[in-house]
Amino acid sequence: MLRANDIVGLMALPPTPLREGIDPFGTESTVDLTEATNAVGRLVADGAKSIGLCGTTGECAAVTWSEKQEYYAAIKDTVAGKVPLFAGATTLGTRDTVEQMRWLRDLGIDGAFVGLPLWQTPTLENAVGFYADLADALPDFPVLVYGNSFFFKFDYPVPFWEGIAARASTTIACKVGFPFTEELFKSAKGQVNFMNGEGGLLGQAWRNLPESVTAGWATSASMGPEPWVRFFDLLAKGDNAGCEAVLRDIDAVPLPIPDFTKFACYNTQLEKARIDAAGYMRCGPPRPPYTDLPDEWREAAVTNGRAWADLCRRYREEAR
Repeated sequence: MLRANDIVGLMALPPTPLREGIDPFGTESTVDLTEATNAVGRLVADGAKSIGLCGTTGECAAVTWSEKQEYYAAIKDTVAGKVPLFAGATTLGTRDTVEQMRWLRDLGIDGAFVGLPLWQTPTLENAVGFYADLADALPDFPVLVYGNSFFFKFDYPVPFWEGIAARASTTIACKVGFPFTEELFKSAKGQVNFMNGEGGLLGQAWRNLPESVTAGWATSASMGPEPWVRFFDLLAKGDNAGCEAVLRDIDAVPLPIPDFTKFACYNTQLEKARIDAAGYMRCGPPRPPYTDLPDEWREAAVTNGRAWADLCRRYREEAR
């Protein structure tokens, strides 16, 4: 079974591509498996060290379980053991999540990417108990916590990670989407790889607590992974000046959204729009009901995607 120190480098979080011309309410699968497998294959070839499927940009809430099954199977064959593969199993309840995780384990997926059940606001006891129950049900199957305080209505405080370390032995990593501190890092007692990511999270963690950074997540990797791959290559070499330069380049790519407090309203829509604008892969529009995106937000997404593509081209040219 994977452990925390097995997760290194860039974790790419690709979208789930929508088939062109498909009826989103029809009986056919909406997933473009050809585009999905091509994109993930390219991400791995270009330096991604792990893959996480069906988070928010992967439309975990809008892709059906039957679609996820065919999608996960296709990506598993594409990755073919080259890098760890985590597949989303976030549901409304523990029993459904356990059922999906059993299917993932039996398929040969490396681990489950799981957020707290999306219904009631979690209490501390409930949140720790949820991941402890997953460990009890599948003691041989790793879990990547989808730690997004926006969506899961939970702050992931120190007592949560102390509880995870004491009771949820299969929780080995976390996609961090909350304020990260040294106290949080130490509270998990080395069991959890806290993966910070874009939006300044990775840079802040690396500058303030460098020993915590061995891996990180990026949705923007699906616009081209080159900047993130270079950061982790330089990190492995101990080149702090080079790491700082890459982070400055990443932070300089404009994302002029009108009001960040509303990001949680338009997350999927914005991400898919900027990924399509960058041209590294074709993901298509989001699935209902998350299809509304104001013009200002769409323009910001296109500006970001094109600027990111320019940065990736520069990095590729410099690498030649």
